[in-house]
Amino acid sequence: LQYSGFTLRDEDGRLSVERGLLTRMRGSVPRGRIQAFSLREGVLHRLFGRRNLRVDTAVMGALNEKAAVRDVAPIATPEVTDALIDRLLPEAAWPVAEWLPLHPRAWRRKFALPAMLTLAATAILMFFRGPWGLLLLLALPLLYWRARLWARRSGYSVANGLVAFRGGWLDRHWRFAESRKLQALELLQSPCDRRHGMATLRFDTAGASPMEPGLKIPYLPE
Repeated sequence: LQYSGFTLRDEDGRLSVERGLLTRMRGSVPRGRIQAFSLREGVLHRLFGRRNLRVDTAVMGALNEKAAVRDVAPIATPEVTDALIDRLLPEAAWPVAEWLPLHPRAWRRKFALPAMLTLAATAILMFFRGPWGLLLLLALPLLYWRARLWARRSGYSVANGLVAFRGGWLDRHWRFAESRKLQALELLQSPCDRRHGMATLRFDTAGASPMEPGLKIPYLPE
């Protein structure tokens, strides 16, 4: 219903999108107003060899018009999305040639909180259900494997005028923006971050969508 008859055009430096079966949505934006990119590869996407590409734009207009331009490639092959990103970026910065790893202990941070919540839930369940509550501990190996896989696949890059982060375990996602279009930079350090010598960098761009995760690089070596 949303993407029936989807058409993407690039004419005279403007991206135009038209889509929809029951409600026809149309929108356009100058290519230079694109602020950030979100590339996602869910479980079903990976199964069928597809990806989803969204953009944040800094334009004033109707909500429906901005929403229409957000999905520039709802379902496409990796080759098509990579070629489209390369066309929309002013420099040849995509695909990223080298991803830098996060802090070596990033997996511990990713594992710690879910593990503690699981142990707390196990204790509560044992109080009410007895030894059957111990079955919840079977989730710990899965959480450990998830944290390890997430840390191994995560990475960041600051090169060729692009700031990028990738993450995910069963799914995969990439979030990136041109350095010159970043509006603000925030350095975050929790007590656990300081203890492990880590920090998180969070970036803000104009027109950031509340429906998309913000651009940030977590668990960086301080």
